[in-house]
Amino acid sequence: MSTYQSHYSNQLVMAKNLILRGAPGTGKTFLAKKIAADIVSNGRTTQINELSIDEKSQIGFVQFHPSYDYTDFIEGLRPTTSDDGVVSFTLKDGSFKSFVEKAKKTKSVNGQDNFEEAWANFFDAVMEASIEGEGYNKLETLSGKPVRNLLAYERNAIQGVYPAKTTIYLNHDQIYNVYRGLPGTPKGGFDAYRKAIVKHLKEEFGLKNFISSTNDSTNNQNYVFIIDEINRGEISKIFGELFFSIDPSYRGYEEGVYTQYANLHANPEEKFYIPNNVYIIGTMNDIDRSVDTFDFAMRRRFTFLEIKAEDSAQNMLIQEKTKKLMKRLNDAIIAEEIGGLSTDYQIGASYFLGVDNGKETMKELWNTKLYPLLKDYFRGEHQAAEKLVMIEEVYFNDGDSDEAETHT
Repeated sequence: MSTYQSHYSNQLVMAKNLILRGAPGTGKTFLAKKIAADIVSNGRTTQINELSIDEKSQIGFVQFHPSYDYTDFIEGLRPTTSDDGVVSFTLKDGSFKSFVEKAKKTKSVNGQDNFEEAWANFFDAVMEASIEGEGYNKLETLSGKPVRNLLAYERNAIQGVYPAKTTIYLNHDQIYNVYRGLPGTPKGGFDAYRKAIVKHLKEEFGLKNFISSTNDSTNNQNYVFIIDEINRGEISKIFGELFFSIDPSYRGYEEGVYTQYANLHANPEEKFYIPNNVYIIGTMNDIDRSVDTFDFAMRRRFTFLEIKAEDSAQNMLIQEKTKKLMKRLNDAIIAEEIGGLSTDYQIGASYFLGVDNGKETMKELWNTKLYPLLKDYFRGEHQAAEKLVMIEEVYFNDGDSDEAETHT
């Protein structure tokens, strides 16, 4: 069992789904990334920039917003352009589903497949001939007839070839399907040409016979998906039927659920599930006005941890003077005789980083960030102006501060 550097990491491993909640600026996203680095590195580091390329690929990140929906997160229809220029809609995986599918991939062994290498050499040869103007003329059909003037093209990041002055488009993915013994397209049109290309690749470009690989073991690497501002999206609409799959007690349950577009899958009986090695971290501000969109059914599937303002000060600030400034302001915000608000409205350390590192003055921080935020806090209150004045006085009332003496 891995030993993690952060106690939050251990809580996530136990809970599977974690939400970091707290006041604005308490470093929830910053902490989420540290937890993710800790878990994917098996406790080696909490710093994203110290991860390997493979480890970084084991962390996913999205930010929810009011327009974000199921098709962005799970799967949906997206416009694509076919080889002959026709626009249609194709089913594409969303950010979370594609991340989960990556986490499910297993190590393949005992197979034989050098298609990519052979195709790259073939495509380069056709491309070179296309540039020269005559096209590639070494390909023959299965019956031995020459295919004249074969040209190269690339559309939607997919390479392909076609005989000049025809609409017989033969792309990489279709030919790869034929190489593996599958139809090039669902209807199999032009597969005789694709088979001829596979034969040509074997004869001229060293393509080996395809041997299907076997799975050695399940993927035992950890994957962490971060959802920033999770409560800014319409949670039930985004997750859809996945509220079942994200339940910690159903992790790894391969029976899974049918997605909304299951009838469009290559295998309509395919079900979606979340493996045991996927962990979810959400972040949310307690005072966000859209918080009530997080319904009770979804709440039950997450463990909530509060990141308090004073915790963020210890985690993010260096100067004791800055920590005292932040505490003085937050005490005034919740003092009944001054601000009268709850601790949910206290302000986190990220607001004070500029003061802490000397890149911003107290006055600049107050005028550009704190005052506008506090003004919004007290909007609509009949004593708003008086409260802002009192909080301002407390904020600048530091006897040994030059700024306190010069503030007006």
